[in-house]
Amino acid sequence: MTIMRKGSNKGFSLVELIIVIAIMAVLVGIMAPQLIKYIEKAKVSTDLRSLDAVYQAVIYAMNDSNVVVDPDSQAVIATLVDKVELSTLSAGDTIFYKEICDSLDWDDLNPATYRQMITSTHGPNAEIMLQYKGGVMNPIAMWITETDSTGKKCTTYVPADWEHLDDEPCIAIR
Repeated sequence: MTIMRKGSNKGFSLVELIIVIAIMAVLVGIMAPQLIKYIEKAKVSTDLRSLDAVYQAVIYAMNDSNVVVDPDSQAVIATLVDKVELSTLSAGDTIFYKEICDSLDWDDLNPATYRQMITSTHGPNAEIMLQYKGGVMNPIAMWITETDSTGKKCTTYVPADWEHLDDEPCIAIR
């Protein structure tokens, strides 16, 4: 049996500690950009789910029996042939507008309300746009301007209409 003397347990030298710290710094340097990219893609995915909830609320409201018979609501729905901001659907305080707000559990369709739900990198004037494109399956195109569905944080995408969504990859439902 050996007896340990005082002072024989030296521990790690300063050089060994510096080498370990340097290796950890290199690993963090390699992993950080990938982690940031994955985080942004997760935020884009969250925004797409939120946009889908808005899309479903609009489709539900368009097909609601009270909206179908309300002339004011039908007048607002007729404006969807052109590209419109989500906030413009509140014009006239129609049944259509109220159904959308009720479905989303929102107080209003003010841009300040829905900008809070946008978690990915976006421009200061990001808007939810929608446009009727026809057909039975997915009759409405909806997108968030000044966002980037690729996760590259470009905030300059503002498509002219739903037909240009492929040209500018903002977060969209077609």
